[in-house]
Amino acid sequence: MRDMIVQGVAQGIFPGAVVCVARNGEPLFYEAHGVADATQQRALSVETRFDISTLTQVVATLPAVLRTVQLGKLTLVDPIARFLPEFATGVDRFAKGQISFFHLLSHASGLPAWRPLFLQARGVKAYLRALADTPLETVPGERLIRSDLGYMLLAFALERIWDRPFADVCERLVFGPLELYQTSFAEGDGLPSELCAATEMGNEQEQRRVVAFGHHESFPWRDHALCGEAQDANAFYGLDGIAGHAGLFSTALDLTRYAEMWVRKGIFQRQRYLDTTLVSLAVNAHAVWQGQSYGLGFETASEHCPAGERAPMLSYGQLSTTGCSLWCDPVRKLTSVTMTNAAQGSSSEGLFDWTAAFHRKVFNE
Repeated sequence: MRDMIVQGVAQGIFPGAVVCVARNGEPLFYEAHGVADATQQRALSVETRFDISTLTQVVATLPAVLRTVQLGKLTLVDPIARFLPEFATGVDRFAKGQISFFHLLSHASGLPAWRPLFLQARGVKAYLRALADTPLETVPGERLIRSDLGYMLLAFALERIWDRPFADVCERLVFGPLELYQTSFAEGDGLPSELCAATEMGNEQEQRRVVAFGHHESFPWRDHALCGEAQDANAFYGLDGIAGHAGLFSTALDLTRYAEMWVRKGIFQRQRYLDTTLVSLAVNAHAVWQGQSYGLGFETASEHCPAGERAPMLSYGQLSTTGCSLWCDPVRKLTSVTMTNAAQGSSSEGLFDWTAAFHRKVFNE
């Protein structure tokens, strides 16, 4: 495993990586290699915090929703409009009124994958107006579209239900109970840069993506190496770093602790954290499209999953847009967490193949 990480650094796939492979929560391999910030050549340590971007969806939003269900405040078949009625007042209002929490969690809501709402919107109210005016791409339940917008809505609904900021909801329902002490959102001015791995220079990826949406040159894009602040533009510009789809920072050990709860079927520290029924719903496939399959948030084993075509049959996990991944094999109680700063890599297009090869080595050798 060490050779694969060193090779990934040498090939420019990522400047650095922290990896933790564990069985029953006990690390079998736990090492850091490379640098945290390629622009400064700052050394990486196992305690470095990474922007886990879209892993936010399964590490924060998913468990917060499931705990809220378990506590009797909603059901998965409830329409999101029950708590966010303004969402179903614009374009496609009838269909949006049918979108349930289950649809959103399983990426089957029909909402687009991404929209640069941050170009105009600031704050939850403005985002809800923008989402109400965003057309659906399919009717709810028709097919899988991995949608950031759906997870934004889930966070907004949790704020309504609990009458608290989303970060506070996650702290009370997820991070605190699971002892994820190095996991938090980078709100406001962000986290101290010396504690974090850098991602990309400015928002180069999203600057390219917004061209199709009539982007104009006057937008105040960041022009520095992003470190300790959310890379995702909707999270950073539009929602002050706190969002249901991205913005979370964590460490390899915290994600290993989190993954352990899942492979133990909802048990943490010998206490029931999630009901087995909810765990089963989350980790079994509900939506399948073009070789990908999803449970609730989690991607499940398939030909094109981040653990490769030989992924264990009942395994599940996720790969973030910033280069961090977790993958779980509940049969062998084996978890693999890879934290990389691939957005700074000179050959980061090789990340998916590297991640699949690494997980394949962990789970098949």
